[in-house]
Amino acid sequence: MTPEQLAAQLRHPNGEEGNTVADNMDDRNSPVILAAYAALAPADGNRILEIGPGGAGHLPGLLAQADNLHYTGLDASRDMVLRARERYLGETRAAFIHGALTDAPLAPAAMDRIVAVNVVYFWQPLAPALHALFLLLRPGGTLVLGLRDHNSMASLPVFQHGFSTYHGPELQQALEQAGFTDTTLATFAEDSVDVLGDTMHKQSVILTARKPREATP
Repeated sequence: MTPEQLAAQLRHPNGEEGNTVADNMDDRNSPVILAAYAALAPADGNRILEIGPGGAGHLPGLLAQADNLHYTGLDASRDMVLRARERYLGETRAAFIHGALTDAPLAPAAMDRIVAVNVVYFWQPLAPALHALFLLLRPGGTLVLGLRDHNSMASLPVFQHGFSTYHGPELQQALEQAGFTDTTLATFAEDSVDVLGDTMHKQSVILTARKPREATP
């Protein structure tokens, strides 16, 4: 698979190649996924939205963090939605829907927690996507973004094909401009195998932000 073909699969996984890419991402992105889920810190009964869960390989761990959680996975890939539905058939706490973030078939202020891991690269332009997240989150709700920073990813051949990369403080500022408050930025180093099979050193970023309690839903 060429870098351009892989970039297309990372954006919208489809077919058997898409399944393979999704499985690889569940494995290779485990550290940042688990860190983002931990930062989400859901409370009992929370409604959680995940943007771009793919096959949602780590969902059982998230659902184990609190009682009576209600999880929705929104993905731009119809194949990934169908795969996740099949994987979690009978899991009454989880639902998977197909759609774009900026036109999500969800009610405003419906979510207590929103998490998105390694999908901010595809939000072009960024501001409308952050505005959509703000609208979907209830006042006082928490948003967590997980990603690898610009220095870790910008030089990868696959990232030359339609990806946007960010430094942590740059994205933190964008969240504040979108109306989020109480933003925090945490980083940690990873040594892992990248999407092309090469060992690389990465800096992962976990950004946590809140929608003000006084915000209009």
